Amino acid sequence: MKIEENKEYFGSMIHNWTTDHKNKYVITGLQQGGACIDKRIGRVAQVRLEAGDFGSDNVLLRHCDDVLQQHTNQSFWLIPDKFTAYLDECFKDVYLDDSDKFEYTLNEENPEKGFIINSKVKDGESTPMRDVKRAINEKISEL
Repeated sequence: MKIEENKEYFGSMIHNWTTDHKNKYVITGLQQGGACIDKRIGRVAQVRLEAGDFGSDNVLLRHCDDVLQQHTNQSFWLIPDKFTAYLDECFKDVYLDDSDKFEYTLNEENPEKGFIINSKVKDGESTPMRDVKRAINEKISEL
């Protein structure tokens, strides 16, 4: 069975990033262009809150080919711990990131050090993602 067909890889969906997610294995949602599974599974290297398109989070993942790639406008699921030993073997020759010690850039710009980088969007400002979340929360409150 292919990884992308194995629903067991899709653990809990990540709604709020925490430091517990540092270097954890995640799988992304579907990607434009039908990215192969190698570009959907990675270790979380850094999270930049609301730094992506439309105010989504910009997440840097280290993939099994040792490429550090940013993912924005994306959903993420934490891969359950029972797959860690298997994935550790797949990632054995891959750099283990430490964003608390080293700066990471986006296309050699915007250097940031730290695992979770707080949003640069000011309180009270609007982004499409904030607007959607607010609308959802309002509907939930009505129920």
